[in-house]
Amino acid sequence: MDTTSLIEIVIVVVAIYFFIRFIVSPIIKAVLGVVALIVIVYLLQRFLGFDIGKVLAPFGISFDSSNWGQNLNWILGPLGYYVDQAKNFLNFILKLLKK
Repeated sequence: MDTTSLIEIVIVVVAIYFFIRFIVSPIIKAVLGVVALIVIVYLLQRFLGFDIGKVLAPFGISFDSSNWGQNLNWILGPLGYYVDQAKNFLNFILKLLKK
């Protein structure tokens, strides 16, 4: 292996590292942020009666939240199932701890 091949390999590895660090990582963070926001809004709606339409109304944004929930049933349906399972499990654990 000569020095030019070694330099080329080092340059490619550094380029791949910076590509992953500065381009892929922010995209992953953005996607995870959007997913986290959807989950948080869903949990707020389900347990605290949060209505996003009422929050955005003072800003002049008309947003029918009942229609929004119907469009995202493919995401919110399984999420609701897992939330119910976690809630039932925690209730079971609390009953065991009280004994």
